[in-house]
Amino acid sequence: MNILVIDGHPDLSKSVANATILADLTQQTEWHVNHVANFNGDIEAEQTALQIADLIVVQFPLYWSTYPSVLKRWIDEVFTYGFAFGPEGSKLKDKPVLFSVTAGATEESYSETGFNFLPLLAYQVAYEHPFRAAEVNIVDTIVTFEMNATPEEGGDKAMTLELSHQHAQRLIQVVNQSLEVSK
Repeated sequence: MNILVIDGHPDLSKSVANATILADLTQQTEWHVNHVANFNGDIEAEQTALQIADLIVVQFPLYWSTYPSVLKRWIDEVFTYGFAFGPEGSKLKDKPVLFSVTAGATEESYSETGFNFLPLLAYQVAYEHPFRAAEVNIVDTIVTFEMNATPEEGGDKAMTLELSHQHAQRLIQVVNQSLEVSK
């Protein structure tokens, strides 16, 4: 099976959670990881990779309650009219997509009275929008909260590493289950 992971982190050298998750995936699977921070503008190659994938995983950290700008730029350039939407678009129609999200804040902070002001679902609707417009099949969303490894911000690196390993295992399990169901 051809699993394509779209890595939306802008700089993995400054990451604990996403770098650990991607390292685990690289060590434990044959999945292909596409680091969109290295996107060179070859839109056709990106579109082809999406089309030939059996399942797409979109991995990213929440940045101000959405994905980082490198992932937004990649979507803006790759999800073009005639490919992802429009009368001749929908080349990704029914393609299984799984969102894999890390959040530094607590789950409770995603509420109308919390630091993030709205429930996570409100932000999820926004980051799913271009994928829904492309008529993909969103099979699941895996979110792990408290993925903050920076002590100056109240984070805990050891806990973040443990949560990252757990997140990767859950992601592998959900992908494998999704593939079994689709057979």
